[in-house]
Amino acid sequence: MKHFLKRVEIKTREPTRIYDITTSIERLVEESKFSDGHVLVQPMHTTTGVYCNEFEDFLIEDLIRHLNDQAPQIQGKYRHDNIAERDCPPDEPKNGHSHIKAALYSNHSVSLILYERSLQIGQYQRILFAEFDGPCPRRHKGTREYLVSILGE
Repeated sequence: MKHFLKRVEIKTREPTRIYDITTSIERLVEESKFSDGHVLVQPMHTTTGVYCNEFEDFLIEDLIRHLNDQAPQIQGKYRHDNIAERDCPPDEPKNGHSHIKAALYSNHSVSLILYERSLQIGQYQRILFAEFDGPCPRRHKGTREYLVSILGE
């Protein structure tokens, strides 16, 4: 069995947004030249996540509305946002709500089956990358990253 690994950048534009990354993953499967194996997609940030679901406009709007209702950005709601009490840089974002969304309402990786050079996903399933704290203004300058690891032959 062989291993293929790529780091992919994605430019994010809104505080909470879901992006369809299926085509990007399929291109990497082609690049790997593997016929069969396992594909793992893992975001590299604590305020992002991944899903396997339908990418339909109304569903995505409903999901984002639900996320914002469950973990709203409210001044003083999250202890994580009290920068003065934490050992962190003064420009640290107040993003407690984003960590809650990522921890409770997304996955920190998605594992998929590769068979006969094709991702085994359902007719309406897409691989989705969720941004909960974007666009990240500091170190990442509006970009996020995810890893795609493929084990196969």
